[in-house]
Amino acid sequence: MSSTEISNAATVEAFDTLMSGLLAQDFGLRKPPVVTFWCGAGFSKAWDPRSPTDGELFAIDLDDIRDFPNLQHVMHVIGWEHYRHLDFERFKNLRYVLDMQVRYPDIRNRYFDDQNLRLSIHELRTLVMRRFSAACDIHNVDDTTLRFTSPYDSDGQRAITQFFASLEDRAERAGLDENWPLYHFLTTNYDFTIETILEHVYRQQAPVFGRLYRGITPQRICGGSIWEHLPRTVDRNVIKINGGFEILPTAQGFDFEYRRRSDTEIRQEPPLLILPSQVQDYDEPYFHQVFPKAVRLLRETDVLVIVGYSMPQEDSLVRFILRQLAESPNDAKGKHVFVIDTKNHSTIKSRLEEMFFYLPRTGWPREHYYSGRFEDFCKRIARC
Repeated sequence: MSSTEISNAATVEAFDTLMSGLLAQDFGLRKPPVVTFWCGAGFSKAWDPRSPTDGELFAIDLDDIRDFPNLQHVMHVIGWEHYRHLDFERFKNLRYVLDMQVRYPDIRNRYFDDQNLRLSIHELRTLVMRRFSAACDIHNVDDTTLRFTSPYDSDGQRAITQFFASLEDRAERAGLDENWPLYHFLTTNYDFTIETILEHVYRQQAPVFGRLYRGITPQRICGGSIWEHLPRTVDRNVIKINGGFEILPTAQGFDFEYRRRSDTEIRQEPPLLILPSQVQDYDEPYFHQVFPKAVRLLRETDVLVIVGYSMPQEDSLVRFILRQLAESPNDAKGKHVFVIDTKNHSTIKSRLEEMFFYLPRTGWPREHYYSGRFEDFCKRIARC
């Protein structure tokens, strides 16, 4: 057995043992445990292998923007009209140019103004949603039932669904009720993978989004009043750090739209998405509301499971939020971090220890690494 296999086996055993220990305690004497899943692109790819990575989603050809006049204008003004292809790094540069022009009017190009910059950002968000939809299924809800129609018929999808269903079963046996869910989600993804999984886990007829707290309360969901979808109980958090394909800013606040929309409708109302840039700009009302919710959840978290998120350097603000799991060594005591990722183990480990700089000295939070795919981790947990 290789060293990686030995390490993976130890991580699986540690997770199972830790869950058993946390759920065996008397919750009359202490608060129930909180498990938070921090999901990156690898989480969505575990559910649907077609789900694009950053390098695939944020890489565009000149032909992709033929029907986006404002983006064509931007490319011409900055002298990029002859580029046939923008890779991930050049995409970040393009977004950075737009960010700086928006934030600092005094240095704005003579051919840029508030309106065409805003329209260009809208076109870029529309383009990203179009590219994602072309790569894989976004998992829209059925227009009539408002339920996610995506089947789960692969071995990996069954393993992931069973993993979360087993956590539900363990929490129920431990006496946790609907008002104190065991696990929550923070995600940097835009898609509906988490909602789709939870719909299969809950096995109920009502739309799943009525049971999720998103950090904000939308005015309308899928065209219906929020009063039609108010949660019956306080249930789990699903907070999208970078926005989502369903989040539509309005004059009154936000609407959530999980139904399939035409390209024209998306152009008219593009979703709220943070796009990669050399300097991420989160200065919008949505993020001002959800960031404090994410920070509070992390500080209450006992077990953090990071799935498919490699903590890239450009995500400086997101990494700062992630660091709120433990502001100081004293806050870290008793906490555990599980990292499940296919990327280089040493790189992931160094980035985690960079965030929690006291970790090598204090040993807290306890760190556990699984080098491989999330669906394989779920299969091995099922065998414990």
